[in-house]
Amino acid sequence: MLLLALTSSAFALPSAGASWSPLATTPVQIACTTSEGRPYCRSTGVIGVPQAQATAIFAEFDKYVDRMGAITRIDRLEPDVLRIVMDYPFPFEDRDYVARFTRRTEADGTVVYGWKPVEHPKAPVESGVLRLTRLDGEWRFAAEGANTRVTYVWEAEAGGNLPDVGAVRTQAGTLAIRDMASACGTKVVSP
Repeated sequence: MLLLALTSSAFALPSAGASWSPLATTPVQIACTTSEGRPYCRSTGVIGVPQAQATAIFAEFDKYVDRMGAITRIDRLEPDVLRIVMDYPFPFEDRDYVARFTRRTEADGTVVYGWKPVEHPKAPVESGVLRLTRLDGEWRFAAEGANTRVTYVWEAEAGGNLPDVGAVRTQAGTLAIRDMASACGTKVVSP
Protein backbone atom coordinates (compact mmCIF):
# COMPACT_ATOMS: atom_id res chain seq x y z
CA MET A 1 0.00 0.00 0.00
CA LEU A 2 1.16 3.50 -0.66
CA LEU A 3 1.46 6.04 2.10
CA LEU A 4 -1.47 8.43 2.24
CA ALA A 5 -0.71 11.40 -0.01
CA LEU A 6 -1.59 14.72 1.49
CA THR A 7 -0.91 18.14 0.05
CA SER A 8 0.67 19.64 3.15
CA SER A 9 1.85 18.87 6.64
CA ALA A 10 2.70 21.05 9.61
CA PHE A 11 5.94 20.42 11.49
CA ALA A 12 7.90 22.08 14.23
CA LEU A 13 11.05 21.31 12.26
CA PRO A 14 13.92 23.80 12.23
CA SER A 15 13.29 26.89 10.13
CA ALA A 16 15.07 27.54 6.83
CA GLY A 17 17.33 30.03 8.65
CA ALA A 18 18.41 27.60 11.40
CA SER A 19 22.10 27.42 12.25
CA TRP A 20 23.35 23.85 11.78
CA SER A 21 26.55 22.50 13.42
CA PRO A 22 28.32 19.88 11.30
CA LEU A 23 29.01 16.44 12.77
CA ALA A 24 30.28 14.60 9.67
CA THR A 25 30.97 15.23 5.99
CA THR A 26 31.45 11.65 4.70
CA PRO A 27 30.05 9.20 3.75
CA VAL A 28 27.02 11.47 4.24
CA GLN A 29 26.77 15.04 5.49
CA ILE A 30 25.35 15.30 9.03
CA ALA A 31 24.58 18.44 11.01
CA CYS A 32 22.50 19.22 14.12
CA THR A 33 20.60 22.20 15.50
CA THR A 34 17.99 23.04 18.11
CA SER A 35 14.41 24.08 17.34
CA GLU A 36 12.02 25.13 20.10
CA GLY A 37 14.39 23.58 22.65
CA ARG A 38 14.46 20.21 20.86
CA PRO A 39 17.54 18.71 19.16
CA TYR A 40 17.26 17.98 15.42
CA CYS A 41 19.75 16.45 13.03
CA ARG A 42 19.90 16.37 9.25
CA SER A 43 21.78 13.89 7.09
CA THR A 44 22.06 14.06 3.33
CA GLY A 45 23.61 11.98 0.60
CA VAL A 46 23.14 11.10 -3.04
CA ILE A 47 21.97 7.57 -3.83
CA GLY A 48 22.36 5.88 -7.21
CA VAL A 49 18.74 5.62 -8.39
CA PRO A 50 16.30 8.07 -10.02
CA GLN A 51 13.97 10.08 -7.78
CA ALA A 52 10.82 8.23 -8.92
CA GLN A 53 12.34 4.88 -7.94
CA ALA A 54 13.53 6.17 -4.54
CA THR A 55 10.15 7.66 -3.65
CA ALA A 56 8.25 4.57 -4.81
CA ILE A 57 10.41 2.36 -2.61
CA PHE A 58 10.07 4.71 0.36
CA ALA A 59 6.28 4.63 0.00
CA GLU A 60 6.53 0.87 0.60
CA PHE A 61 9.52 0.97 2.97
CA ASP A 62 8.06 -1.81 5.13
CA LYS A 63 8.57 -4.28 2.27
CA TYR A 64 12.35 -3.68 2.25
CA VAL A 65 13.27 -4.07 5.93
CA ASP A 66 15.33 -7.18 5.14
CA ARG A 67 17.77 -4.95 3.18
CA MET A 68 18.33 -2.55 6.10
CA GLY A 69 20.93 -2.62 8.87
CA ALA A 70 19.54 -0.12 11.38
CA ILE A 71 15.84 -1.02 11.16
CA THR A 72 14.79 -4.43 12.48
CA ARG A 73 11.05 -4.17 11.93
CA ILE A 74 8.41 -1.99 10.29
CA ASP A 75 4.76 -2.67 10.98
CA ARG A 76 2.20 -0.97 8.74
CA LEU A 77 -0.71 -0.25 11.08
CA GLU A 78 -2.74 1.81 8.61
CA PRO A 79 -1.95 2.97 5.06
CA ASP A 80 -0.20 6.06 6.50
CA VAL A 81 0.81 4.84 9.99
CA LEU A 82 3.98 2.83 10.64
CA ARG A 83 5.68 1.42 13.72
CA ILE A 84 9.44 1.43 13.14
CA VAL A 85 11.85 -0.49 15.39
CA MET A 86 15.48 0.67 15.33
CA ASP A 87 18.32 -1.66 16.32
CA TYR A 88 20.60 -0.38 19.09
CA PRO A 89 23.75 -2.27 20.14
CA PHE A 90 23.91 -4.16 23.44
CA PRO A 91 23.60 -3.10 26.28
CA PHE A 92 21.15 -0.43 25.04
CA GLU A 93 17.47 -1.06 24.43
CA ASP A 94 16.18 -0.90 20.87
CA ARG A 95 14.06 2.18 20.10
CA ASP A 96 10.72 2.38 18.32
CA TYR A 97 8.25 5.01 17.26
CA VAL A 98 4.78 5.06 15.79
CA ALA A 99 4.12 7.80 13.27
CA ARG A 100 1.61 9.07 10.75
CA PHE A 101 3.26 9.94 7.45
CA THR A 102 2.20 12.59 4.96
CA ARG A 103 3.45 13.20 1.42
CA ARG A 104 3.78 16.43 -0.50
CA THR A 105 5.61 17.63 -3.60
CA GLU A 106 7.27 21.03 -3.52
CA ALA A 107 7.34 23.47 -6.44
CA ASP A 108 10.87 22.37 -7.45
CA GLY A 109 9.75 18.70 -7.65
CA THR A 110 11.24 17.61 -4.32
CA VAL A 111 9.07 14.90 -2.77
CA VAL A 112 8.76 15.17 1.02
CA TYR A 113 7.50 12.49 3.40
CA GLY A 114 6.96 14.02 6.83
CA TRP A 115 5.87 12.29 10.00
CA LYS A 116 4.47 13.03 13.43
CA PRO A 117 4.21 10.61 16.36
CA VAL A 118 0.83 9.05 17.13
CA GLU A 119 -0.53 6.52 19.60
CA HIS A 120 -2.06 3.45 18.01
CA PRO A 121 -3.90 0.49 19.58
CA LYS A 122 -2.04 -1.97 17.32
CA ALA A 123 1.34 -0.75 18.64
CA PRO A 124 1.61 -1.40 22.37
CA VAL A 125 4.94 -0.68 24.05
CA GLU A 126 7.07 -3.84 24.10
CA SER A 127 9.38 -4.97 26.87
CA GLY A 128 13.02 -4.27 25.99
CA VAL A 129 12.12 -1.53 23.48
CA LEU A 130 12.17 2.16 24.40
CA ARG A 131 9.26 4.06 22.79
CA LEU A 132 10.22 7.47 21.40
CA THR A 133 7.04 9.50 21.69
CA ARG A 134 8.25 12.89 20.44
CA LEU A 135 10.19 11.77 17.39
CA ASP A 136 9.19 13.65 14.23
CA GLY A 137 10.89 14.64 11.02
CA GLU A 138 10.92 14.25 7.26
CA TRP A 139 12.56 12.54 4.33
CA ARG A 140 13.25 14.69 1.24
CA PHE A 141 13.92 13.25 -2.23
CA ALA A 142 15.30 15.65 -4.86
CA ALA A 143 16.36 14.66 -8.37
CA GLU A 144 20.08 15.12 -8.96
CA GLY A 145 20.66 14.08 -12.56
CA ALA A 146 20.04 10.32 -12.80
CA ASN A 147 20.45 10.04 -9.01
CA THR A 148 18.53 11.24 -5.95
CA ARG A 149 19.64 13.53 -3.15
CA VAL A 150 18.08 12.11 0.01
CA THR A 151 17.82 14.32 3.07
CA TYR A 152 16.68 12.91 6.39
CA VAL A 153 15.72 15.35 9.18
CA TRP A 154 14.80 13.92 12.56
CA GLU A 155 14.16 14.97 16.14
CA ALA A 156 17.40 13.67 17.65
CA GLU A 157 16.49 12.89 21.24
CA ALA A 158 17.42 9.19 21.34
CA GLY A 159 16.03 8.56 24.81
CA GLY A 160 17.69 6.64 27.61
CA ASN A 161 21.16 7.20 28.98
CA LEU A 162 23.62 7.17 26.07
CA PRO A 163 27.31 7.89 26.71
CA ASP A 164 28.10 9.75 23.45
CA VAL A 165 25.05 11.41 21.90
CA GLY A 166 27.13 12.93 19.06
CA ALA A 167 28.36 9.48 17.99
CA VAL A 168 24.81 8.09 18.18
CA ARG A 169 23.50 10.93 16.00
CA THR A 170 26.32 10.50 13.48
CA GLN A 171 25.69 6.77 13.25
CA ALA A 172 21.91 7.25 13.00
CA GLY A 173 22.26 9.79 10.18
CA THR A 174 24.71 7.64 8.25
CA LEU A 175 22.67 4.45 8.67
CA ALA A 176 19.43 6.17 7.61
CA ILE A 177 20.84 7.22 4.23
CA ARG A 178 22.64 3.88 3.77
CA ASP A 179 19.45 1.97 4.59
CA MET A 180 17.51 4.04 2.06
CA ALA A 181 20.17 3.28 -0.57
CA SER A 182 20.14 -0.43 0.36
CA ALA A 183 16.34 -0.57 0.14
CA CYS A 184 16.73 0.79 -3.41
CA GLY A 185 19.40 -1.80 -4.26
CA THR A 186 22.16 0.79 -4.59
CA LYS A 187 24.76 2.72 -2.57
CA VAL A 188 25.45 6.23 -1.37
CA VAL A 189 27.38 7.68 -4.33
CA SER A 190 28.35 11.02 -2.75
CA PRO A 191 27.71 13.13 0.37
